[in-house]
Amino acid sequence: MEATYLSESPEATIQLGKKLGARLKSGDVVLLFGELGAGKTHFIKGIAEGLEVSTTVKSPTYAYVNRYDLDEAVFYHYDLYRLGDSVTPTPITTSLSSIGYNESLDDPKAINVVEWADRLGANLPHSYIKVGIEGGGDVRKIRIEFIDPRIPNQLVIHQLYEEWATPQHVRAHIKQVSHVAMELAQAFVEKGEIINLNLLYAASMLHDISRVCDFITLERDKFQEDITDEKWRKWETCRAQHKGIHHATIAYEQLAKLGFSEVAEVIRLHRSVNIVDEPDSYDTLEKKILYYADKRVKHDEIVDLEERFRDGWERYGQYDDTQTRKRFEQVEKRTHQLEKELFKGLGIEPGDVK
Repeated sequence: MEATYLSESPEATIQLGKKLGARLKSGDVVLLFGELGAGKTHFIKGIAEGLEVSTTVKSPTYAYVNRYDLDEAVFYHYDLYRLGDSVTPTPITTSLSSIGYNESLDDPKAINVVEWADRLGANLPHSYIKVGIEGGGDVRKIRIEFIDPRIPNQLVIHQLYEEWATPQHVRAHIKQVSHVAMELAQAFVEKGEIINLNLLYAASMLHDISRVCDFITLERDKFQEDITDEKWRKWETCRAQHKGIHHATIAYEQLAKLGFSEVAEVIRLHRSVNIVDEPDSYDTLEKKILYYADKRVKHDEIVDLEERFRDGWERYGQYDDTQTRKRFEQVEKRTHQLEKELFKGLGIEPGDVK
């Protein structure tokens, strides 16, 4: 799932690269694709700024790679233009291995950024951030996608629905939350913000996968779907195994075991009380957007925060003691603050999300 950005100047291309660089961490790989003069070098200059590289970054066309030591990581900038080029053919002794590419990929402290990534052929890493740049003059179309097998795809998401026997009305709620999340994400993309759309989509589509495990009551005749004995047994088993545990925590633990740790963490934080208990954990747009999107959907209907919290108090308030009620008043207040934060300068209003 690509995010598409429009850059109308070299400075804008650098600025977008800077935003990507600011979120890179050790182990990340960025692969740049684009024709000669597309703007790859400008984008990488921006990445270097985002990484706070103190020296001037130049393309290592003839050296193949430049290394920059950071405080807690190492930035490798590869330029593979001469690999496989028909005009200046690469010497037979030159290979990805001989220029240190394979070694730096295995370095846990490395951040690898590769120009002319098409030269890699079949030697693509398992996980990488793909940046495609095209256009002429000052106008560039820049496409960014986070490719990572640790983010479940649509097939895996469906398989998890079946494994957990997620009720149909919960799936309807999930679908609407995903719609709100992706609509908000697109608004941020149009403002030039970097968002991992694949991560956000997977987290929104799985955030309530185990919701049946912490229903207050489980009554067979309340479901508007065919409940097979097998499905009912799955639900009873789930509830017995995870009794007293919030569904966000259940999903977090189970998805982390499957290797989907980043998705699991975004899902863990959609639990309402966490925005009060650990506000500093909401340090990315993906986490903030999923939390907020979930609070905009009542059942399968998109509503405003006032209606969503009114419904919550009506359905669950009778189970709360005085201390818990006070805590959720804080949750409601903080969620309204988050809404203001998200929509400030975004170009749309909360009511525009439909």
